[in-house]
Amino acid sequence: MRDKATILLEDIEANKLPSLPHVLVKLLHACRDEDICFDTLSDIISQDAALCSKVIKAANSPVYGRSRNLESLKHILMFLGQDTINSIAITASIKQFFSEYSNQKTSFLKSFWHHSLTCATIARSLAELTAYPYAEEAYIAGLLHDIGKLMIEPKMDATYKTLPHGIYPATEVLQNEEDTLGINHPELASIMLEKWHLPDVICDAIRYHHADIEDIQQSHQLAKIIHLSSLLASHFSDNDQAIKTDAAIRLFDISESIINELVETATQKSQQLAASMDIDIGDTDASRNKDEAKQIQLAEQVRDHALVQNSQRHIAIDSAEIYKAVQQSVSLLFGISNSLLLEVDETRQNLRIAQNQYISDSRLLDNLSIPLNSDSMIGNSLRQVQINDSFSTQQSAKLSILDQQVAHGLKADGFICVPVTQTAAPYGVMLLGCNQPQSASLLKAKKLIQLFASDVAGKLQQYHDYRKKLQDINEHNSDQFLLRAQKIVHETNNPLTVIRNYLQLLSKKITDNNEISSDLNIIRQEIDRISNIIVRCKDSMDSDISEISSVNINSIVNDLVDLFKSSLFSTHNIKSTLKLDNGLKNIASDRNYIKQILTNLIKNAVEAIQQNGEISISTGSININGRDYIELKLHDTGPGIPDEVMKNLYKPVISTKGSQHSGLGLSISKSLVDKIKGSISCTTSESGTTFSVQIPVKT
Repeated sequence: MRDKATILLEDIEANKLPSLPHVLVKLLHACRDEDICFDTLSDIISQDAALCSKVIKAANSPVYGRSRNLESLKHILMFLGQDTINSIAITASIKQFFSEYSNQKTSFLKSFWHHSLTCATIARSLAELTAYPYAEEAYIAGLLHDIGKLMIEPKMDATYKTLPHGIYPATEVLQNEEDTLGINHPELASIMLEKWHLPDVICDAIRYHHADIEDIQQSHQLAKIIHLSSLLASHFSDNDQAIKTDAAIRLFDISESIINELVETATQKSQQLAASMDIDIGDTDASRNKDEAKQIQLAEQVRDHALVQNSQRHIAIDSAEIYKAVQQSVSLLFGISNSLLLEVDETRQNLRIAQNQYISDSRLLDNLSIPLNSDSMIGNSLRQVQINDSFSTQQSAKLSILDQQVAHGLKADGFICVPVTQTAAPYGVMLLGCNQPQSASLLKAKKLIQLFASDVAGKLQQYHDYRKKLQDINEHNSDQFLLRAQKIVHETNNPLTVIRNYLQLLSKKITDNNEISSDLNIIRQEIDRISNIIVRCKDSMDSDISEISSVNINSIVNDLVDLFKSSLFSTHNIKSTLKLDNGLKNIASDRNYIKQILTNLIKNAVEAIQQNGEISISTGSININGRDYIELKLHDTGPGIPDEVMKNLYKPVISTKGSQHSGLGLSISKSLVDKIKGSISCTTSESGTTFSVQIPVKT
C-alpha cells in the first residue's frame, strides 16, 4: 500500500489541494491589512484543512529549516513569518483561480470544509474534557483527518464526489477508494503527514479514525479523540444517536447529555464561521449563485493583490536574501523542495551555486562550477534561453556525467533547467529537482515557470542596478572626502610649520638654559609626531583599496611631494628635487599600491636623514629583457644603510629608529611591488641611499 501511496504522492502535493474561495478571499484581505496580527491569521487558516496543510508542509520543509514544534498553529505562523504567509495565500489563490471551477466541485469543498471544521472543534473540546495535554494538536489532527479525500477526489468518479462527507459507516467509501486507487484516504493522508515529519501520534490518529471501535479502545488517547470526533461530526442513515452514545461511553465513559452539548456547540460555531465567510452550506440555486460570486471576488482579490505587490515591490539589498527567497517561492509555488539557483560568476564564463541556499546533504554539489560553453544541459539551457528537462534530454541524447551528478546532488531522479535572463542579460539558471511525473506536470505550466523566472531576473536586475548605483555614490563620496582630507592636512600643517619655526627661533635665543631648551625640544618632537599622524591618516583613507585603473606616475609623485613639503620635509628641513619624464604615458596598475610604495620610501628616507638633507625623485622608461617598465627612483642624502640591515632589508624587523617606527615600511613596500608584478632594488653608501622601483607598463 505504501508503494501505491508513493506513486500517488508524486502526482498529488499539498500545494495543489483546493480551498474554498470564501476562505481565500478572507485570507487575502487579511494579508493586505498592515495591522494584522498572527492571532487573526491563525484563526482564518485554522478553519481550512488545505491551508493548514500548506502551512505545516512549509514549516517542515528543509528550505525553512524544519520547525517540528506543533505547540500551536500561531507558533508555526510566527516561525514562517508574514512574507511566507502572504506567499502561501497568494499561491493558493492563484492555483484556485486557475483550477477548473464547477458547482459540483464547490459543493464537495463546502461539505468537506464543514465536516472537517466541526470535527476539529469537537476534538479540541474532547481533549480539554479528557485532560489530553495537547488540545491544539487534537484540533489540527481533527482538521486534517479527512485531508486524504482532497488528495483522492480528482481521481475519483462523479458518484464519489456526490457522497456527503462524514457518512457512516464509511465502509463503502473506503472500498470505493481502494478499488479505484489501491489505497484509502486515511492511509494516504497519514503517509503524506509522515513525509512532512508530523508527530507520529497525529499520523496514527488520522490513519485509524475509521477503525472498528473494538480495535480503537486500547489505542493512544489522541486516536480515541479523533475517532470519536469524526463519528460525532458524521451523518447516519438511522439510529445515529445510539451509535454515538455507545462510542462515547466505551471510549471515555462520557454521558449522552455531554456528548449532545459538545456536538451542538461545535455545530453552532461552524455555522457562525460559515456565516462570517458568507458560506452557504446548502446546495440550492441561491447558494450556487453566492459561490459563483465569491469565485469572481477571488479573481478580483488576486488581481488587486498582484497590483499592490508590484507597486510596493522593494529592492533587495542583499543577494543572499534573493537566493533564499527563490528557493522558498519554488517550494510554495511548484511544490519542489530540492531546488538551486546557479548564478553567472564575475568572469561571465561559469555558473556557480548562489550563496545562502539550502543544499541537500551531498558533496557532489560542493563548489559546483559549470562552464557556460560546456556540453552540459544546464549550460545549453542558458545559452539557448530555453527551459530544458533531464528526462526529455535523456530520451533524445545521452546526459552528461555532470548533469547526472547534479541530479544525484539534488536527491532527485532528474531536474528542470529554467534560464534566468533579463533583456538578454544572463543571470543564471534555476534547477528544479523532481521525478518524471512532476516534470511532466510542471512543464504543462511552462508559462507560469517563465513568468516566475522573469520575476527573479527582474529582482536580480534591480539588485545589480542598486549595487552599481551604490558603488558610484561611494566612489564620488570617496573622491570628495579625499579632496577635503587633502585640504585639511595642508591647512593643518601650515600652522604647525609656523609653530615649529618659532620654536627654532626661541631655541637659538635661549642657548644657555639647558632645561628650557630640553622642554622646547620635547615640544618640537611632539609637533613632528602630530605631522606624521596627520599624513598617515591621509594615507590610510585609501591604502586598503585595491583597484586597477589608469595611473599617471608623475601625478602621484607631484601630489605626494606637495603634501610632504608642508609636513615632514618642512619640519625636518629637507629639500626635495624632482626630475620627472614628461613623456611617460598612463599605465594600467593599482594607484593606491604605487602611492603606498612611494609614501613608505619617502618616510623611510626622512627618518634616515633626520635633519637638513635632500631627497630627489626621478621617473623614466626602461626596457628589461624585452619588457617595458617605468622606473621610479628615490635618492636620499642620509648616512646609508648598515650591512646587517641590508642583509634583511625587506623582512619585518624591530626598528632601531624609536617607538614611533614599526620596522614594516620596506617589508610592506616589497609586498606591494610584488602584487603589481614589479621589482625593487637598493644601493647604499655613506653618502646616501637610492631605491629603484620598476613598474611594468602591462601587468
